[in-house]
Amino acid sequence: MKIEFWKIEAAGNDFVLLDMRDMEAIPDIPKVVKKICMRRFGIGADGVIFIFSSKEYDFEMQYYNSDGSGPAMCGNGGRAALFYVNEKNTQNEKITNFLAADGGHKVYLKNQKIGLSIKKPELIKKISEPESWLIDTGVPHLVIPCNNVKLINLKKKSEPLRKKYNANVNFISKHREDRWNIRTFERGVEDETMACGTGATAAAFFINQHLKQKKPLTLIARGGELLVEEKQAVHWLFGPVNKVFEGTVII
Repeated sequence: MKIEFWKIEAAGNDFVLLDMRDMEAIPDIPKVVKKICMRRFGIGADGVIFIFSSKEYDFEMQYYNSDGSGPAMCGNGGRAALFYVNEKNTQNEKITNFLAADGGHKVYLKNQKIGLSIKKPELIKKISEPESWLIDTGVPHLVIPCNNVKLINLKKKSEPLRKKYNANVNFISKHREDRWNIRTFERGVEDETMACGTGATAAAFFINQHLKQKKPLTLIARGGELLVEEKQAVHWLFGPVNKVFEGTVII
């Protein structure tokens, strides 16, 4: 089976996107995802995004991590999906919402940056060692403040926490005022990614609730800057998105 794909990066978080709206069903999605995401024997990506038709929403996004796990919510993956659907929208119909693994999401375009609503963050629990918060933003995130994220041995410090709490692990440090540095170790990828949208939202929630800094807040990841705003109790995630290339893959 041959299918066209787009390779898209959203603040360095890279995805292979497959449009399944007019395609036959794939029998073993996790197997296909793992093959595609291999950086030496496949296309290479943090994950694969499948676009499906939806009766109640403009489209449905199913995101799978590079290890084949999913479907799961992915903030940067959602922005990548929105970028693709808008680029392919020949009818010029306004895209206002889409469905993901954690439910429906609204869409917002600001200063040429694609934004989407993120599930209202919920504190799962506070953790004393290390001092951190476990927060749900559609997927679980552990947020850990430190003096300087650039000096952290992220893989060494994150792996045991990732397994213990079955969550993504985010280290944050203050850059200045409303700007914070962030590094994320993602489950399903089992390594550091260049950025994480739901992780940035969890970090912004922690900074706002625990450190009493008002939103909007900018989270500076290795792959780019993510902006988290809150309007009328809705959390919005904004950031850069770019098409890297397109091609055809046999699956």
